[in-house]
Amino acid sequence: MNKWRLSASVFLMTVAYSAAALADVHHFDVIGEAYGHTSEEAIDNALRVASTKCYQSWGRASQEYTVLAEWVDPGTGYPYARVSVGCAVED
Repeated sequence: MNKWRLSASVFLMTVAYSAAALADVHHFDVIGEAYGHTSEEAIDNALRVASTKCYQSWGRASQEYTVLAEWVDPGTGYPYARVSVGCAVED
């Protein structure tokens, strides 16, 4: 009985690891845009928007980001920010 359990567990682990080795990972950038009361708050809000877009596509957002643009909206006077966040999705 122990030999059968050992064989079954080795077989299951082999199948699990081979399936994980075949999984494909796709990397892409997600862009978020938002406003805030300060420039830092606008960047944080834009990061939250971009991370949410990544998670909604079943991805994982990276911790690194790039600030693409910052400006003050003349109509409202609030600072706006546009950021890019890396996202990885596994098949």
